[in-house]
Amino acid sequence: MPARSRVVASLGSAGLLWVSFFSGWGSLAWLALVPLLWALDGVGMRRGVVLGATFGVAFFALEFSSLSSLWPFVGSMVVLICVALALYGGAFLALFGAVAGRWSSPFVWAGGWVLIEAIRAVGPLGFTFGSVPGTMAEGPFLPAAAMGGPWLLSLGLAWTAGCLARGLRRPRWLGGAALGPLFLVGLSLMPTGTHETGGLTVALVQPNISKVDQLDGRLLPVHVEVYRELLASIEPPVDLIALPENTLPWILETAEYINLFQVTARRVGATVLVGTADFREGDVYNTILVLAPSGEVVGSYAKTRLVPFGEQVPWRDFWTRIGLGSLIDPYLPFDQTPGEVLLPVGKLGILVCFESTFPGIARELVRQGAEVLITPTSDGWFARTRILWEHYALGALRAAETGRSFVQVGQTGFSGGWNVRGSEIGRLPPWERGVVRLDVPLRSGSTPYVRFGDGPVLGVAGFLVVFGLLAQRPRRGRGREAQGSDAR
Repeated sequence: MPARSRVVASLGSAGLLWVSFFSGWGSLAWLALVPLLWALDGVGMRRGVVLGATFGVAFFALEFSSLSSLWPFVGSMVVLICVALALYGGAFLALFGAVAGRWSSPFVWAGGWVLIEAIRAVGPLGFTFGSVPGTMAEGPFLPAAAMGGPWLLSLGLAWTAGCLARGLRRPRWLGGAALGPLFLVGLSLMPTGTHETGGLTVALVQPNISKVDQLDGRLLPVHVEVYRELLASIEPPVDLIALPENTLPWILETAEYINLFQVTARRVGATVLVGTADFREGDVYNTILVLAPSGEVVGSYAKTRLVPFGEQVPWRDFWTRIGLGSLIDPYLPFDQTPGEVLLPVGKLGILVCFESTFPGIARELVRQGAEVLITPTSDGWFARTRILWEHYALGALRAAETGRSFVQVGQTGFSGGWNVRGSEIGRLPPWERGVVRLDVPLRSGSTPYVRFGDGPVLGVAGFLVVFGLLAQRPRRGRGREAQGSDAR
């Protein structure tokens, strides 16, 4: 096959995968990896690196094109940010391409894809945006995540794509493609080990204040009145009122402003979640305050996983030593401090914004007793871009994995919720000011994923890679030509 055709196939695969993250297009993900794997089939390590990097850089350039919405805040710096993220994400796919091109096999492809997605989610620069499980919200396969978490969904999808790609050259592999969806459907029908214990009536307050306006201190009185009107529209019975992350940035320690939310708690007789900043001994914590129906602050949660280069600069001293400090400091002159305790507040498992993209945080909150998951977010940074939907859709994953309903409330949206089957409980349209009431089930018990975590699925993925490698070892007495045939 001409090298140009392989490059075109890799680029087309990147485009198909990106489109599959749009609402209603998730089923396209089952085909999106096929052109990439077809292009990698038998090309060797060097060409595999090139094709994997081509796919990865193109895909992550599309994935993070939503960050163009940050232009009003960082100007042309946003170009450097997008390029850096595309190259960083592309490096993982280059590694995948090296292995997948050198040892071409559906076993290696499926296991290797899962391991690469899991690896890029760890560490201070880890992120899960662009991982294929995020395409499965609203779909029939999502409940299988209760059995093995997000990477189980990746495994089923990557296996199917690998069989289809190999089947284009060896049709006997095409039948194996059905095993992926059949396996996930079968697991989705199994009991999860959780049960309903009650319910909450939740009111989500979406002020629809753009980030540019929110950060304009001159508009603070206007924004206070927006919240006053929205809160006044809430009538009992309501159990929980949730407001976005950074509801009124930096200032809720002022009694004048927190009083608005305390009065509402007492009037409605509801618990209130409100986002603020907590200043302690020179440190700043991104915090959610929990107000009891009496108006008293009875708990709080400080965000434990901060956005790299958004809330905290990893290895700031290193960047300064190599001369990049002057480039970074004007945009992020100080680091916020991560919270140290990952515990629910009563029955509420609170994940702040970026944290809801990581399965381990939700899993630990449920292990510690959370009966519902709730994410206040400040996604107004991303204007009307597609990544708002992807962030919200990842909440459906967290719900399925943990057997807990998931609720999200944002400045501009999405504000809504998911049940444990991945079906939407309700939603306020994005970029609309208002309050939406949701009847949210509470649940207890532990899914297999909550109990055992990612280890079993990652172990299976590693086994598939090793099996695929061993299956391609040359047999004694066979020539080089026969060995090459075996590999294919």
